[in-house]
Amino acid sequence: MKKNDSWFTLVEIIVAATILVILTTIWFYSYTNNLADARDWKRKSDAATIGSQLNLYKRQRWAFPAPGNSFQIVNHWFLVANQWFLNNDVSLSTAESLSLDPDLDIPYVYSVTRSKQEYQIAMSLENNDSPLALVQWNYKSVSKNILPTIVLALSGQWAVEINASETATNGNINRTLFVYDQGFHNLPYGFENATPQSDGTPFSTALLDVQSTYWQNIDYRSCWEIFTAAKWISPSGTTDEYQILNSSGTLTNTWCLAP
Repeated sequence: MKKNDSWFTLVEIIVAATILVILTTIWFYSYTNNLADARDWKRKSDAATIGSQLNLYKRQRWAFPAPGNSFQIVNHWFLVANQWFLNNDVSLSTAESLSLDPDLDIPYVYSVTRSKQEYQIAMSLENNDSPLALVQWNYKSVSKNILPTIVLALSGQWAVEINASETATNGNINRTLFVYDQGFHNLPYGFENATPQSDGTPFSTALLDVQSTYWQNIDYRSCWEIFTAAKWISPSGTTDEYQILNSSGTLTNTWCLAP
């Protein structure tokens, strides 16, 4: 037996090291994905839990709590919703503690309508490096062309105009910031700097037609019913397009004059 027969050759060492690197890379990638999946599962669980807590609060108090230190979402400078984080400034007595994003440790985004009868919670899913927005809500829009959702990929302003005709106040730009469930254009927050993320892509009503649960109004058959339910979205004397359920049970676009 030769002296070096019991030793690994250089080629064998290189091959073994290469295999080890490949296996380690596969393990790390799988481990990272599993962690991201676990965090996304936690976010989905949080969304359901918070929704239940909010609904219980509303049954007890007849309205959802107001966001703490919120900014306004306005249409023609008419208040339609308030938005901010679901943080300790929100008086949610039905929750012992408020859930936080499992990766960033920040509160989730929370928005309520002017009447405090409808809400949306928004969070970002890692989705294995293809982030998506996740929205929990009981909100129903009566005007998909103006107010399809009540969450914007935006923070920290006193009032945000969303009407496209209000060009002097960036209403047209702000309309690119609407957050949709399972949407990838706009995120309530990103994972690199924890701030709202948007690529500036204008919202599409075709997308809303697919995600009809956002705006599908099945409750109101006339402008008057919308107004009495405090669902109008413009100041008095302003005419806007609303979706009305007609006698055949389908939605039709109708121009309504705000009272």
